[in-house]
Amino acid sequence: MEDNLVLSRYSLELVKTLSKGSDLQALVDLGYQMLGNPFTITDLSVKLLTSTGETLVTDDPVWNELQIKKNFIFDTYSYYVKESLFAEIEKHVEPFYWLDPYCKYRRIIGRISINNRNVAFLVVCAHNREFIESDKEIVSLLCDAFAIELQKNKYNHLSQGLLHQSFLLDLLDGKFEDKSKIDERMKILGLKLKRKLFVIFLDTQNLDATKSTLPYLREEVELKLANASAVIYNNNVAILASCENEMHFLENESKVLREFISTHNLQAGISRSFTDLTEVREHYLESVEALKLGNLVKKETHFFRYADYLIYDVLNCHADNENYKKFVHRSVLKLIDYDQKNNTDYAQCFHIYLCNFKNIKDAATALNIHRNTMFYRIEKIESILNVDLNDVDILFQLYLSYKILEMTLGSDPMSAGYPYIKF
Repeated sequence: MEDNLVLSRYSLELVKTLSKGSDLQALVDLGYQMLGNPFTITDLSVKLLTSTGETLVTDDPVWNELQIKKNFIFDTYSYYVKESLFAEIEKHVEPFYWLDPYCKYRRIIGRISINNRNVAFLVVCAHNREFIESDKEIVSLLCDAFAIELQKNKYNHLSQGLLHQSFLLDLLDGKFEDKSKIDERMKILGLKLKRKLFVIFLDTQNLDATKSTLPYLREEVELKLANASAVIYNNNVAILASCENEMHFLENESKVLREFISTHNLQAGISRSFTDLTEVREHYLESVEALKLGNLVKKETHFFRYADYLIYDVLNCHADNENYKKFVHRSVLKLIDYDQKNNTDYAQCFHIYLCNFKNIKDAATALNIHRNTMFYRIEKIESILNVDLNDVDILFQLYLSYKILEMTLGSDPMSAGYPYIKF
């Protein structure tokens, strides 16, 4: 009975503090009085948002690290991923006890949710006194109070970020057909994007679950890319990136992201650029398709541009593997057959020649041979093909044939020979 009276009194005090428009620190101070122990509030990537300052905990390594560095170092974060702490936070609706070998004092952990989405968690340290059972109920009250406080405009570094993610999820789901409604939402959110847009699909199936989590990865991705918003979507990460200069973005700005993806053994597909936000869903599907086709043709890479694989997508939409043979020019097959019988590499040589726009010098450089040798090879190839290489339509058919072979064989003719082919 007494505990119920205390909780009722605390609830009333929390309501009064919230209604007065007091700042976050006033709520933290009240929480400290209620609990009699220090506590922290961090976001999902364990970045410190606020903490009580009355009691200095000096003999708990984990607590000290968070207070000094304002976040966990990666090794500490990975340890708690491995120990399933974040899985426990997701699982428990109500606050729960936690203790591990690196924590000197027992903890109570409660999650803070806004619009049914977890955005932060509150951790109490039993430094001043041991916990009693009613402490968990007090933590539950505080989590609700902080959820209300964190939605206020002055704390929009958290709530605004959540709203941005919600908006991006709606765009990815294709919920907007009217551009004016998108513009209205962007004004409300204060969201500004550069002229050129890209959607990047980050496949996280190879993510080491013992070292990282999707929320942590999403946060890291946003740090790597300027003018980008990332969201967890279908158990992967989807990114809406924007820039003014497309070539500069692809060659320079995305370089850090590509290195990050490679280091973590992940893969990503990137859509073509676009300018209309009603097309986000369409270009998300492009990024997914880029990854799928990229793995089919070039399995050794990590970052796939849909623009590089568009022709494969066209082929994929209009024929299955059994019907591709009717699109392959017979002269290319004849050239491959000649290579097999004579131990030559004319098929590879001719492909590089086509990729270099029939430029003898550039093709010779790519093959690391003398240009006279290249001249001789092209003359020999022309005699084997028996086609007019000045005919644009013929050249397109020959180039298309190579693309079909790349797709059906799952190998790159520029780096490896073809197996024996019978159509």
